[in-house]
Amino acid sequence: MGREIIQVNGRWFQVLRKFKESRINLDKGSVKDLKIFFHCDSMFKAQGLLWICNEIKTVEYEEISD
Repeated sequence: MGREIIQVNGRWFQVLRKFKESRINLDKGSVKDLKIFFHCDSMFKAQGLLWICNEIKTVEYEEISD
């Protein structure tokens, strides 16, 4: 896959894209619209960047022994 993986508050995310915050005017549109446009479920602002991410879901499972 080759995409960057980050951890935020104990949750893991796959980074799809990063933009300088100044490139996107968050006051003009809604974050919901941006999530639809970029096909992502999470967005973060940090280090002067807007991080476009998808959460990596954790799966609960029980091992079955023979």
